[in-house]
Amino acid sequence: PTETTACTTLTTPITPHQPITIGTPNHNTRIRLLDSALRPVPPGVPGEIYISGIGLARGYLHRPGLTAERFVADPYGPPGTRMYRTGDLARWTTDGALDYLNRTDHQVKIRGLRIELGEVEAALTALPRIAQAVAGTHTDEVSGVRLVAYLVPAPGTGGDGPLDPGTVRDQLRGTLPDHMVPTAFVVLDDLPRTTNGKVDRRALPAPDFAGRATGRAPRTPYENTLAELFAETLGVARVGADDDFFQLGGHSLLATRLINRIKAVLGGRPTIKTLFDHPTVAALARRLDPDATGTGSDESDSDDPGSALGTLLALRSGGERPPVFCVHPTGGLSWCYAALLGGLPADRPLYGLQARGAAEGGEPLPGTLREMAADYVRTLRSVQPDGPYHLLGWSFGGVVAHAMAAELRRAGQEVRLLALLDSYPVSPFAGRAGDDREPVGLLLEHAGLDPAGADGDAGDPTGLLGLVRAENSVSAQLDDERIRALVGIAANNLRLMDGYEPDAYDGDVLFFTAAEGREAGAPTPASWRPYVGGTVTEHSVDSDHLGMARPEVLREIGSVIARRLSSRP
Repeated sequence: PTETTACTTLTTPITPHQPITIGTPNHNTRIRLLDSALRPVPPGVPGEIYISGIGLARGYLHRPGLTAERFVADPYGPPGTRMYRTGDLARWTTDGALDYLNRTDHQVKIRGLRIELGEVEAALTALPRIAQAVAGTHTDEVSGVRLVAYLVPAPGTGGDGPLDPGTVRDQLRGTLPDHMVPTAFVVLDDLPRTTNGKVDRRALPAPDFAGRATGRAPRTPYENTLAELFAETLGVARVGADDDFFQLGGHSLLATRLINRIKAVLGGRPTIKTLFDHPTVAALARRLDPDATGTGSDESDSDDPGSALGTLLALRSGGERPPVFCVHPTGGLSWCYAALLGGLPADRPLYGLQARGAAEGGEPLPGTLREMAADYVRTLRSVQPDGPYHLLGWSFGGVVAHAMAAELRRAGQEVRLLALLDSYPVSPFAGRAGDDREPVGLLLEHAGLDPAGADGDAGDPTGLLGLVRAENSVSAQLDDERIRALVGIAANNLRLMDGYEPDAYDGDVLFFTAAEGREAGAPTPASWRPYVGGTVTEHSVDSDHLGMARPEVLREIGSVIARRLSSRP
């Protein structure tokens, strides 16, 4: 450095294939590698280079502040001597040479902890499959500052497969503390360089956290809810069931935020360690879901979508308050209602009522809508024998929920909440006198598909998958037999609506109207007036009919219901 005359260290002659160092101190020059507390570091440990000796300058001309900052008292020399703080980071080799690492102005502070980027880079390049590495930071509004590593694989290692960030992370955890392990790893063919050959840090690409979700879709309601909480916390569009929270950019601060959200939405007592031990949606669901078979075991069959097709679906069974029971839409399943957990308090249980015949083995389908309602009343009373009851239904499910409310009132029970989500007491295909098409063909039209189908077969279950998917995220995981069963259930549900005249219900209704895409002449909440003895309170939602099952819409609906119930628990 200029501050210590022309030269401070020298190497022996450099030969091919030898490690490149900046040599050893010259005569009459002392070099110390010190940590942040000015303590000498042992060989192999990074420290800042401090120089003292007879070649040291007196300071910077007319710049006393900078002089005081860089020319500091030497605690290891005679009284009155000083040493120059270089701002360079190095480590001693076993033979006494200086291995240059980086500048200390590459030191960063993340969540209160100082991190030497050079130390991270040194740990990375010490790994066998990494030729070059650069550590840096990335900042966004959701998660703040995150540590990122850019890696160039060593030549000839491609035969071992692509460089796996998860493996690199695990290897680093053996040598670095957790706060120094990068959140994201970006693999590059080469590092961008400036015209003089230095790494161009400004040209390093931002990590794509949003595009790294690659796992399968969630298969259970609990997985579905956890995936939404992962995505919400990480600020990404979606998270797959097998995606790792930390590989998607999670860190300890975000982990704390996620754990708090899980407690608020799903209840229970998860900890940060639980997330570290089970960092994927699927693994965490197996560990936390109280309603999964074999909870806490990796052999749990909670991943099996067929295990959640029964008539009573526990979306959250814990909590001291009376539950909310949700009736399935036309497609027959109630998985979509898991998103309500984001709006309801953690002490409010949530159950879904699902159509008979969805599970393996099949069951007879109901012959009338009243028969279905009576069956579901018996089912919910097996969980909650007496009121007050809270019922909710979207689309077809709202009509059934209304019928259940009337049934419960005839039995002398209190119904404190009846929430209808864009649900009307008329068939979606009403007014088509003389239309003798098969209900499956009408279902196709309801899904916005061509009733003729690509091969002219309107009964092709794959053609109806669009409708079933629109209502139930689980459907993509089911086999053909289950899909056919759901198609039959949906067709039967439409038949039940034909000519159905609701009974009178003497209570109030909380109605959620899908305000977008409404056509002229579409039914309105007023169509319930002849069948509701109390007040119909309307709440408009920025969504079309099918969009009422979107997670963000259901979270809003859940919040409205939570406020309603807080005033009349």
